[in-house]
Amino acid sequence: FDFEVPVYQNGDSFDRARVRVDEITQSLRIIEQCLNNMPAGPYKAIHPQTTPPPKERTMFDIETLIHHFLNVSWGPVIPAGECSVTIEATKGANMYYLTSDGGGSSYRTRIRTPSFPHLQQIPLISRGLLIPDLIAILASIDFVMADVDR
Repeated sequence: FDFEVPVYQNGDSFDRARVRVDEITQSLRIIEQCLNNMPAGPYKAIHPQTTPPPKERTMFDIETLIHHFLNVSWGPVIPAGECSVTIEATKGANMYYLTSDGGGSSYRTRIRTPSFPHLQQIPLISRGLLIPDLIAILASIDFVMADVDR
């Protein structure tokens, strides 16, 4: 895809706000390229364990109806063991840790979002600033308070 990574030199609240606006602009540019280059045909993966069958087939085929019911009501079976995966999300790195006993739901789930580490930078970037400046700093960090509540 053809896009530019927004980078500014000062690292202050204004630069962080400009990065957010430029990220939106570049995201729209990427979406437009995706839509222009999207091939014709179905857009869902045809995988029986992850994608429900088309609704038209569900009402006329008993096997498809049962498969749809099992996937929607119980979900996929998670293999027994532990797994940790880190993915790049919109606000930074998300880490998912699952422990399973082999059933339909995980025994333990831990999700680490980037919002709490983002807030850890406040003492560093607010050094020498006034208290009213904290409003602009908090707005420019782009955190989600629900992620921080742990």
